[in-house]
Amino acid sequence: MKQRAALRFFKDRDGAAIVEFALVAPLLVFLMCGMAEFANAMRQYHVMEKGVRDAGRYLARVPMTGCAVNASAATAARNLAVTGRTSGGTALLPNWADANTVAVSIAECVDNSAGTYRGRTQMPIIQVQASAPYVDLGLLTIIGVGAINLQATHQQIWIGE
Repeated sequence: MKQRAALRFFKDRDGAAIVEFALVAPLLVFLMCGMAEFANAMRQYHVMEKGVRDAGRYLARVPMTGCAVNASAATAARNLAVTGRTSGGTALLPNWADANTVAVSIAECVDNSAGTYRGRTQMPIIQVQASAPYVDLGLLTIIGVGAINLQATHQQIWIGE
């Protein structure tokens, strides 16, 4: 009698799907959280990249003498990268509110004395770099990943007005 009950128990398939789902559910939740974390990281990086690109484009149109960026234009470009406005304002990302994390420099000054390109004899290539800490949704903290910095760089040749 006991053997029949045991045999019947092992052959019974009622509830098998629930047991299988209970075994797979933690993995599915972990994968879903990982996808959300990745999407959040991509969104934050995209906002940074867009801000740095806009700052480079802005500086490419500002009047410039020689191969040096004037200080007021550099400050306006930093504000543009962080807030979306040259005058400053609310940061585009909560973790990236300091305009001093944006570096504006001249990467190279191309010699145009042969007149290959239309314009000046010195063509500066403007470089804008930014770094900001990544604010995770919690998954990276749970699994013990340390602090992550997002970095964005953009180079733009000066085209003048």
